[in-house]
Amino acid sequence: MLRKYIYILCITYLLVSLGSCKKGFLEINPKGLLIAKKTSEYDLLLNGLHLVSIEPVSTPVMGDEVAGIDELFATDIASLAHQKAFRWEDDFYLPEDKNSEYSLLSTQTYIYNKIINEVPSSEEGTEAEKARIKAEALAGRAWVNFTLANFYGRPYNEATAATDLGAPLIKEADISQTKYTRATVKEMYDLMVSDLTQAIPDLPIASNRIRMSKAAGEALLGKIYMYMGKFDLALPLLEASLKDLGTATMPVGLYDFNTELAPGGSFYPSDPLSGPPRDDPYKDKEILYLKGNTDNFYWYNRSALVLNPETMKLFTANDMRRMFMDSLVYESSKMYPSGMKRAYGRYYYNMGINVSDIHLLRAECKARLGDTGGAATDMLAFRKNRMPEAEAIIAPGIAGDKIALTRFILEERIREFPITGERWFDMRRLSVDPVYKSTVGNRHYIYNLKGDITSSYTLKPERLTFRFPRYITDANPGMPQNP
Repeated sequence: MLRKYIYILCITYLLVSLGSCKKGFLEINPKGLLIAKKTSEYDLLLNGLHLVSIEPVSTPVMGDEVAGIDELFATDIASLAHQKAFRWEDDFYLPEDKNSEYSLLSTQTYIYNKIINEVPSSEEGTEAEKARIKAEALAGRAWVNFTLANFYGRPYNEATAATDLGAPLIKEADISQTKYTRATVKEMYDLMVSDLTQAIPDLPIASNRIRMSKAAGEALLGKIYMYMGKFDLALPLLEASLKDLGTATMPVGLYDFNTELAPGGSFYPSDPLSGPPRDDPYKDKEILYLKGNTDNFYWYNRSALVLNPETMKLFTANDMRRMFMDSLVYESSKMYPSGMKRAYGRYYYNMGINVSDIHLLRAECKARLGDTGGAATDMLAFRKNRMPEAEAIIAPGIAGDKIALTRFILEERIREFPITGERWFDMRRLSVDPVYKSTVGNRHYIYNLKGDITSSYTLKPERLTFRFPRYITDANPGMPQNP
């Protein structure tokens, strides 16, 4: 049953997170679960790696920016589930699979709920400490629910969100719960907004990438409002987040690739096989809040997933982000056809809060709200960190046109976040946008190394939502499945 898997993951998490502490740290309650008592013990729960790692995740292979290579596809795509996800099949997982995106996120929900429910009555801590720890857990729960809503719920549509089904909405740390019902998409978003609105005043300044901060909470709430189409509410939060980065006690901000990829820079020299050495997410200053896969082999030694020809045409000649791409198959002299490239150099992707995302979301908000001057200024400042200044300039015909500039910003997001899963999230929100839904692709192609298309797949609208794995529906026979 589902609770058995959550139970095992929760016990493992607690043992790993707390087991190194001195004897007496934990006790066993009558239901057999490890429990904490002191405020400091709840604080330590927030340091566990199970709250950082999100694996497995299928979204990096699902965006419209990628293509597959026939000769490598069967052996070089990370898993059978990823092969099925690339093909946008109805079910990614085999009936016997017991691990999915839902599994680890459910465990995270349990941990966050445990802290939210229990830390106010914990021992020895001050009220300020308890409020801060609870705020971090509330914001963490909001991130989990945002992710679950964008995996298992339909894209947010104000007209239908009150009836569209999302994921189960769990607010209690009760491992004995056996039946789960799906909340509506509106209920999920309402709780996210409520959790973050309550949390933000008590969140700390940014000092640790695996811990939630005020700047990260503001950015997350701004992004949630973006997905709800409430750009007027999103913009001040994104502005506040960027301002609060200035109070961080850890290095955080944008890298200037013109400098960092040159001699003496952080990402120099570049290895011929593995690319520029951007290999430590815990030190990456563009990561404000780390949630993701710290072993993204599609950015290292997996050669079957590439940026398709249309994506490569979005990059200008001197865009320094091209330095994180290679024309050659890994450990081979074979060249990809039609200008396609594999990504390399950055061995991880972050689904949490990225500084570059905050900048681009702010620019998009301004453009959508009609402030084309402010949006163009923001975009120029951003792009100067990615290419020579002369190439960063936005053509006047684009900069002064609301729709053209917004499209340009959406394309910038493709250039900035290839093979990370971010494009899949953008595709979902744009699919219900009457102006920009035409920017969403619905075809995946597999090419051979000669450049011929050998297979093609079409994204059906209903596959913008994942179906629940078999072990979830078997444990909850009354819970509706997605079409």
